[in-house]
Amino acid sequence: MVFLNLSMGDATLLKTANQTILFDTGPAEMAPRTIRALQARGISRINLLILSSNDPAFVSATPLILQQFPTDEIWINGVDYNDNVWATIQPYLEANKTRVVSYGDSDSWGALKLEVINPAKPLILTSPDADSIALKASYGSFCALLFSDSLAAGASGADAGTVAGGVDSKIVSGSIPIACPVMKVSHHGSANAASFQLLQASKPQDAIISVGPNLPESLYPQPALLRRLVLRNASVWTTDRLGDITVGSNGTGYEISSQRLRDSKYGQFIENVVSRGASYWGVQPRTNAR
Repeated sequence: MVFLNLSMGDATLLKTANQTILFDTGPAEMAPRTIRALQARGISRINLLILSSNDPAFVSATPLILQQFPTDEIWINGVDYNDNVWATIQPYLEANKTRVVSYGDSDSWGALKLEVINPAKPLILTSPDADSIALKASYGSFCALLFSDSLAAGASGADAGTVAGGVDSKIVSGSIPIACPVMKVSHHGSANAASFQLLQASKPQDAIISVGPNLPESLYPQPALLRRLVLRNASVWTTDRLGDITVGSNGTGYEISSQRLRDSKYGQFIENVVSRGASYWGVQPRTNAR
């Protein structure tokens, strides 16, 4: 798995010897970077493309990616988005094999298995974030939770749980086991991206946050979320400081590495944000930031 550094955008590559899966495509302005990253890894075709939602930071590069890479299948959540971003994607959905997925849907390719852990059935529809696709990716006995833009619906503060009916609550109480050593954190690490309840159930050892400066106010990752991860003894990896982050597995253990060195200076920086409650970017976040 490669978590691409796309500034304030998300795209995750899953690659085996025979399968190439791309989870989100990132923002349109970063499409050249995404294309180069895929080509540098010898990719000329995408077997499965998964579009988590209609958030531009996650999917607005989709037309450019599909023009560059033939794609066998696309997964979507079935929400009828009525906006300009989805309007540019819709013709490609109609021209490709497209599957609507929700909780419990899955597919396997040898040792690799993907299970959908969000959205719930039926769709919530009250918020685009609530119905964003989230996945459990398993390779042998190794697994990772891959969140996109979903929010915990009520989590805030260092030790927050979830309100009844929230996205995290549904996932924790679902039939799919979610204890995995790696978690791609949702929504660039906003304060309610992952509840303490979710972290207790999933037990991540390494938490990856795709994030970049989002001027004029850079809000994420927020100290409350970082503190929650540290309290669970999870190692934090952020793409803005570490570049592309790669997780490799042989089906049992795993190794995680980053484009730039994750050294003691980086560790001290995360500790300072957590212990002082200061903004990750050196400015105070808005109190109403989600």
